[in-house]
Amino acid sequence: MPIELEIKRSENIFLLTPKGSISADDFEKCATELNNYINEHDAIPSLVFVVANLPHWKDFEAMSAHFHLVKDHHTIIPKVALVSDSKLLAVVRIFADLFIGARIRRFPEYALDDAVNWAAMESDNPGSFIVMDGLPADTIGIDARGLIGASEYRDTLEPLVDGKLKEHDKLKLLAVAGPYFDGYSAGAMWDDARFGLNHFTTFSKMALVTDHDWLRHSAKMFGMLMPTEVMVFEMAELEDAKAWIKT
Repeated sequence: MPIELEIKRSENIFLLTPKGSISADDFEKCATELNNYINEHDAIPSLVFVVANLPHWKDFEAMSAHFHLVKDHHTIIPKVALVSDSKLLAVVRIFADLFIGARIRRFPEYALDDAVNWAAMESDNPGSFIVMDGLPADTIGIDARGLIGASEYRDTLEPLVDGKLKEHDKLKLLAVAGPYFDGYSAGAMWDDARFGLNHFTTFSKMALVTDHDWLRHSAKMFGMLMPTEVMVFEMAELEDAKAWIKT
């Protein structure tokens, strides 16, 4: 079967592995399994897609069946985890982008267990800024994980910056948002904007390390408006980012 299906009942998860050419029957079987599960357990499962290779629709009928599956379930599925090392997001979006009511997150292939654990949780991980070691005294390094809330700015980042400014006129910032970063709460997005305005001239260099496209695009756009050097790196280039921020 081009779509391998494993139902993890204890975690309330459908684990799907699409392979090769997918037919209308494959989508219809998945829809039947999903509907039967919902009716039997009175619960809506989250989905985990493992996409190692390039799957595709067998024909127009298969594409139509896929859209029908999405149409019937796109507003009720709570979470969709995409497990793939592919940088071609268009590939994985074939299976998830239209689940507009779901919280969607991508994981590297080695982190399948993390993807399952995340999908099984009712909410996202509470977030935190992990302070990075091994950087120069005038450099702040933070690794954002989970769902970042406003308290992380108030309790971690702002005191860290204020303390550094007592010893240095200018600072450097290395920010990492890896596969365990879930995003920002509404309050944190406001605090992020406020932090940027309050420290508009504080940093001489800023490096963002992430594979999240929306963060990369935002950093490149706003970086052109800031009076500082801003560089964006992929997660595989973390050591290059550390070397650049130290110069």
